[in-house]
Amino acid sequence: MITVNTTRYDKSEMEAVHAMYQGLEHLARVEGRTLAVCCTDPIYTISLVLYFRRHAGSVLLIHGETPMDAAVTMAVDADCSGLIYGDPKHYIPLNRFFEENVLQAGICQFSSGTTGGAKLVRRTWQEVQHELEAYNEALMTDDDPTPVILSSVSHSYGLLSGVLSALERGNDPVIITHNNPKFALGLIRQTPRHLVYGVPLLLQAVTGLVREPVRFHRFISSGAPLPEALYRKLIGMTESLLQQYGCSEAGCISLSNGIESHDDMGYPLKHIAIEAGSHPSRPAEISVTAHGKVIRTQDLGYTAESGSLRFVSRADDVINVSGLKVYPVEVEECISRLEGIHEVVVYRGRHPVIGELVKASVVAASCVTPELVRDWCLQGLPPYKVPAHVEMVSDIPRTKNGKVSRRLLEMRDNAR
Repeated sequence: MITVNTTRYDKSEMEAVHAMYQGLEHLARVEGRTLAVCCTDPIYTISLVLYFRRHAGSVLLIHGETPMDAAVTMAVDADCSGLIYGDPKHYIPLNRFFEENVLQAGICQFSSGTTGGAKLVRRTWQEVQHELEAYNEALMTDDDPTPVILSSVSHSYGLLSGVLSALERGNDPVIITHNNPKFALGLIRQTPRHLVYGVPLLLQAVTGLVREPVRFHRFISSGAPLPEALYRKLIGMTESLLQQYGCSEAGCISLSNGIESHDDMGYPLKHIAIEAGSHPSRPAEISVTAHGKVIRTQDLGYTAESGSLRFVSRADDVINVSGLKVYPVEVEECISRLEGIHEVVVYRGRHPVIGELVKASVVAASCVTPELVRDWCLQGLPPYKVPAHVEMVSDIPRTKNGKVSRRLLEMRDNAR
């Protein structure tokens, strides 16, 4: 039914786990309650989600590596009656009283908070079911691939798109938690008809180990648009490359089942309506209507002539240089085409006199210098888009879900 690394859990074993939950005082009755779950073992996270779903309870998912004090704070902020930490038997009651059945049961998560403070998102189990049905219809997998999930199952991408959608299709997902990309590559190669779920960072790490010509079956990316250089690389290594776009409030919004460019986010799922800009030069905030709710994503994008959604930038990431807009992704694409560049992130800097300016942190070969990067940009960008400051670094700061955090870079610079 589910494999974690090399350990397989069949249906009878999962039922035994659920029976064990029934024998635990804090899990014997979950209907109408909201409990937080913070477990490093994905089989605990998945089995608890399925258990709460079956018994009309609500679950708050917290990344398994979150320190206990921080997890308690998040659970309290989400009005949870208790926290399961590390192991289902380790329960921390929060000694709070809540009326039962005030809210419909479902799944709760905090948004990633990459551009601001994280906020609590609640989605009912019915909404989740609608997403799973629409997602599987859009995926249109006629070759019955085996999902291989590199992303965390405490996040909607790994849990809903990866694990739960596979179970709905009758597929047996493989979840990889091993930190060694070489281990992941080995398991992927042992799974001939694989559908690998990963964020760009993980896909880069795994394919970066390949030293001989190899053809992967299917890769699917989410969490952030594929960098153009990685897109070109993966297109040449896979029989099929997919990309999906979503947000915490709506789950998966669109899916590209035949990706045409690195920023191609595909077509909306059948239960979702999207509004965006009408032209690359006129992007607008992507607005999503799902389950009768209008969600403003704070992402900028436009609808291509083909009807697919194209991502441009986070609205909060746009840099205002003397009244002129600079989209960081555009500058990153330019820099990534320079030979020797491994990774780059462009973000907002601030000057006490001239205001906002463009800055770049670059991971590259030793032969690449800040001067070389700036000279390269001047050949392909107008001067106001060229980074005023280029810093050569060994790594780029990211969130726990593997997303690049421009906000962290801005905060670091402001603290200097």
